[in-house]
Amino acid sequence: MLNLVIAGAGRMGEHIAAILSSQGHNVVLIDQDAKRLQEVSASSDVGVRHGFATDWKLLDELLDLSPDVFLALTSNDEVNLTACNMAKHLGYPKTIARVRDNRYLNTTRLDFAKLFATDEFLCPELLVASEIERYIFSSGALNVETFFHGSVQLRTFEIPSRWRGGQTPLKSLQLPKGAIIGLVVRNGEVIFPHGEDKILPGDEVTCIGETATVDQLHVFFGAPKKKIRSLVMVGGSNTAINLARLLHKQGIAIRIIEKDLDKCYQLADLLPHCTIIHHDGTDIDFLLSEKINMTDLFVACTGSDEINMVTCLQAKNRGVEQTIALLSRATDQALAKDLGITLTVSPRLAAANRLLSWILSSRVTSCISLYDNRAEVVELHISPTSKVVGIPLSALGPLLPRDFLIAVIQNRGRIMVANGDKILSPSDRVIAVTDPRHVETFEAIF
Repeated sequence: MLNLVIAGAGRMGEHIAAILSSQGHNVVLIDQDAKRLQEVSASSDVGVRHGFATDWKLLDELLDLSPDVFLALTSNDEVNLTACNMAKHLGYPKTIARVRDNRYLNTTRLDFAKLFATDEFLCPELLVASEIERYIFSSGALNVETFFHGSVQLRTFEIPSRWRGGQTPLKSLQLPKGAIIGLVVRNGEVIFPHGEDKILPGDEVTCIGETATVDQLHVFFGAPKKKIRSLVMVGGSNTAINLARLLHKQGIAIRIIEKDLDKCYQLADLLPHCTIIHHDGTDIDFLLSEKINMTDLFVACTGSDEINMVTCLQAKNRGVEQTIALLSRATDQALAKDLGITLTVSPRLAAANRLLSWILSSRVTSCISLYDNRAEVVELHISPTSKVVGIPLSALGPLLPRDFLIAVIQNRGRIMVANGDKILSPSDRVIAVTDPRHVETFEAIF
């Protein structure tokens, strides 16, 4: 159990605090908006303190709680950096700052981490842009993550309607060697699959295994491989800027539609390789005149969930096959899928995944939250004193909950897909899929 202090009770701060609190950690949230703190404390089991992120006396008082981590998650980069600097010099062991301007990540001339005494920088807009980039270059997968320096991959994709294996239970499916199905989502229900479960058309399936095998699973399931050559974005947000920078070397033609003229001039200076269009991206007649039906991918990344959903639906209804919406609320993400939007991405969720991987203790070295924190993928280190050492997984199965699945084992550099015959050894590393309720319990067990 960790003690954490979070500065900033905005949507991101509230979301991170709620996740950490639900996992049994002690969280204190600081904000200058007393009404906002009341709203957060009414919905989450977190402590609150009214004050400024840069109030050094307040930060000093909170040292009595023996905090393990200080997170500065306000919407102001300079406030976050200053607060982290103060916290580190006051004695906080670890500091993490949210930054919107990714120039703070450029260390060619200045080491900003050292300059501001900050252990980690969190740039949600860059994380989301990277997530979209992975989608573009991963055969249309809905999610791609890597472990063990890239030797193990997690990939989520939708099973196409022409899939004919729906009557075959998983134990008889003959999935390519080197991969395992770790999670299935059907009509919004999260399923931790077992041998008798089946994969149906329309399911979202998360597979984990050797990268070379997982990279080709779309062929096994008959999911189409989609090549992206052109891209239209609505909204000149930081996410759009980061994504354009990531993609411009890949030969993808990029158009950005932005209704603010001053912002257009700024985009033109920052992104000379892109076509910047000054117009309202919700104007359907204009979108038709721009022939958006001929683009391979449409991305709505304004600051409004509603505008992003509407523009994606307009693009979809005018013939764009693949649409991506930047959404913050979990309820909007579920609705977007029901409406046929190809992919939704969330800065809050991306930030939560990265933060969890940073702040959890040494036994859990990474943690990825899926489906609004209804499932997590964790990397566990097997202690020499663990009770599970030397026991076949088949013998462990009856002792573990059904919503926990060991997927991959790394033993002395070898990657093994888990099955009943495998035995865990000291210093092994394990990739597991679990309900978030069990993370702390299994940390102790393994």
